Amino acid sequence: MKHPTVQIRAIDNYDLPVLEDAIGTWFSELRDNKIKRSKRVLIKPNLLGAYPPERAVTTHPKVLEAIIRYFLSLKKEVWLGDSPGGSVSVKKVWETCGLNDLAERYPIRLVNLSTEKYRELNYEGTHVKISEALFKCGIVINVAKYKTHSLMAFTGALKNLYGLVPGMVKSEYHRLNPDTKSFAEMLLAIYGLCRSKITFSIIDGIMGMDGAGPSAGNPKHFGLLMGSDSIPALDTVASRMMGFKIKDLPYLWGALHMEGIIPSHIQVPHSFLHHSIPGVDIRIVKMRKTGLNYLPRTLGYAFKKVYYYYPVVSQRCVRCGVCVRSCPVEAISWQEDGYPGVDKDKCIKCMCCHELCPTQAIDIHKSFVAKRFMK
Repeated sequence: MKHPTVQIRAIDNYDLPVLEDAIGTWFSELRDNKIKRSKRVLIKPNLLGAYPPERAVTTHPKVLEAIIRYFLSLKKEVWLGDSPGGSVSVKKVWETCGLNDLAERYPIRLVNLSTEKYRELNYEGTHVKISEALFKCGIVINVAKYKTHSLMAFTGALKNLYGLVPGMVKSEYHRLNPDTKSFAEMLLAIYGLCRSKITFSIIDGIMGMDGAGPSAGNPKHFGLLMGSDSIPALDTVASRMMGFKIKDLPYLWGALHMEGIIPSHIQVPHSFLHHSIPGVDIRIVKMRKTGLNYLPRTLGYAFKKVYYYYPVVSQRCVRCGVCVRSCPVEAISWQEDGYPGVDKDKCIKCMCCHELCPTQAIDIHKSFVAKRFMK
């Protein structure tokens, strides 16, 4: 059995020298020979959409800068890229998230994984399209954001790999895998296909998000930077500190089993052995609709009649059309009043609209019973 190590640093703010010290120490301790022999690095952040760093939706550019500076000091060719969600403009994402600034100050290449060629691969019967950029780089650094997630409860290092799926293909996968269980199986297939290519993973948790993540929640100061060469070990530790149990994250047991990891064997710094973050709101994301599967069939049917929720477009809408273009089942369309509306009968509750709306104009309508479980 493996005994992976998760590195954790308490860091209060995005001070570049402090970040460089942590990242440089972690990378220098890696025994992976690819760091020495490979010439090209892919840094894969979380760039969900065009959100400024202070919103705590995307990986902070200072964390990316520390990684860039480390590999440039080793004379590596550095690629920095992701495939943002839905129909969001990649150029706008680069500008708003601080990547254009990094590309102006450092000799790096910004890579749009939505337009790169891809490979169509098979993992135990699940077909997945993965960006060719992953296979062109000998070193891959996966840089996630520490957040809750409306569909998967938690988004960390493993969920961040979903950005390796190009463009609107992600929306198609949401359509094909609308519930938590099937989407978790899709994530495990992606992990199974990509895990040998990931050199190291980092979770930016200096500022993260709780509540209705991954974009409409509450920015929260966690004051943590975490890293590991084991993605399931990193997600196990990070989610536990947030208050989740392994059973709350349907993909996690499968990923741990894939790596032969017993959770109690994961090593962390002694000062973080029993660390938990106070005051984290995970209530709204823990009540998953798949939880109804644990109820007897008759009771589950009755409960569904009183427990329900669906997205609605609020008056904050600026009519940008991102929700209309990004809905995988075309449940959102333009109405006579010029605003988008949600067909709740078509809606599969994947929450892509809630996740991708740049102005947080998508609210969640909840039944009386649902309100008792959701904040």
